[in-house]
Parts: sequence; structure tokens; C-alpha cells
Amino acid sequence: MEAFTAEELAEIVRELGLPAEIEIDDDQSARINVITDDVEWSVILGDNGPFYRSVALATHKFVEEEPFAYANSWNFAHIPPALVLDDPATKSPMIDEEGNYLVGLLWRIYFWNSISVEYLSNSFASFHEDVLEFHEIEELTDDDEDKEEESEEAQRGEHEPIDRLLQIQLELRLRSPQSSRELARSLKTTKYEINNILYHQPDLFEKAGTSPPMWSNKGEIQ
Repeated sequence: MEAFTAEELAEIVRELGLPAEIEIDDDQSARINVITDDVEWSVILGDNGPFYRSVALATHKFVEEEPFAYANSWNFAHIPPALVLDDPATKSPMIDEEGNYLVGLLWRIYFWNSISVEYLSNSFASFHEDVLEFHEIEELTDDDEDKEEESEEAQRGEHEPIDRLLQIQLELRLRSPQSSRELARSLKTTKYEINNILYHQPDLFEKAGTSPPMWSNKGEIQ
């Protein structure tokens, strides 16, 4: 299996433009905390250091609605699963003083034979954007929806299917900047596919901000 140090993993997070602080507990368990103005999540390092062979990406929040229905609805459309967290003392869903239920996101990644820095970077980026959606940071306005419909109409005017990378470039020509979530909606795909292209093509795309990252073309389409 591949192995990474805590600092190597933290640097992958920082390369995405996100803060990353390594925290080591008294029992020597380690995590990388990602705390922005909007959200907080962690990269929990598995096994014993200094070389780690797995991580768990995690965040949590309290919800008012029935937690299992909430988790099922989330899990239908996302890769990182939502989990209803139990109180160890009662074996029942954990609640706060106001009766809200604790729900978390947890995505485990094992470093099998050929895992790469690029794969981890894409996974961290995708999880960060899921965290933003989970905490309801990014919402489409009515104006956004109108522009999305316009871009869909423009795409329907194409007679031949075109390469996904070129689709992204064309979409960003129509409206820029956009988040990967907006691009995925416009192009009828997943933000995981969009992120995989955006983060692997730094010569073609540039981003600004982190909540969420907003993408634009870098130069003209050739």
C-alpha cells in the first residue's frame, strides 16, 4: 500500500487553496483540520504515523428533520455517505438541547497500490464542495437558474456530442465564473467528473476563492 505523512497530506489540502492544520491528540491519533470562514471538516489519519495508509474525511451538523430520511435523501445523490450518529450511552440518535439530530458525512479512502497525489487532491476537493452543500453554503438564486436554462438551450443547439473538457470551456465562455456544482448541473453530469477535469487542467482553468471555488477559462479555446 502507498503511504503519506501528515505533512504531505496537509500540503495536498493547502494546494487547493484551503487551510490545513495538523492536530495530534494525547493518544497520538492525528487529524488535519480544515477550517474556513464558512465550514469545518477534518482529514482523520488512519493507522499509526508517521506514514499513514488511509484517511477518513468527516464533518457533521444538526438537522431538525427526521434524520434517517435526511440521510437517505442525501445518499441517493452523493458519494460521501451521510450517517445518523448515535449516543453511545443510549444507542439512539444523538440530539442537542433543542431536539435536533446529529448527522455526519464520512468518506474513507484507503491507499491501495497505485493511489496518487492527483487522486487524493481530487477527492479532497470534491469532499470540500460536498461539505459546502451539506452545510447549505451554496444556493442557486433565481438568476442563476435562468442562466442555467440559457446554457442548456445553447447546448441543445449543438448537433454533435462534444468532448467534456470542451463542454466545460464553452460553458465558462457563456457564463464565468462558475462553481463545479453549477457546471455539473448545466452539463448534466456529476461534480466529481467536473472536478477531475478542472483540477487536472491548470493550464486551461483557474479558480478563485474556496467557498466554493469559482472557475474560469484561462485564455481562449484553441
